[in-house]
Amino acid sequence: MNEQHCLQKIRDLGVRLQELKLLQPLPGKSYTTAALNYLYESHQLQRPAGAPLELTLRTLGEAIASKYQLRFQRLDADSVLDYFCRMYRVH
Repeated sequence: MNEQHCLQKIRDLGVRLQELKLLQPLPGKSYTTAALNYLYESHQLQRPAGAPLELTLRTLGEAIASKYQLRFQRLDADSVLDYFCRMYRVH
């Protein structure tokens, strides 16, 4: 998946999280940023500052997989996004 498509999926996830009243984007912040911040905060993780999107998502996936003893067949940005999209029912 290319980065533009990843960003769109994260934005869609942010919109869904707002629909579920789990987050409220701050003025001037994007749904993408709000969604990533929410995912890191809700799992009590510190988001890496200035990291590329692929690394940000992979780091999140590794931490969650370790914390909850999940097994990913492949741990990349796509699989992490797919996991959260399924969890929050983002289409």
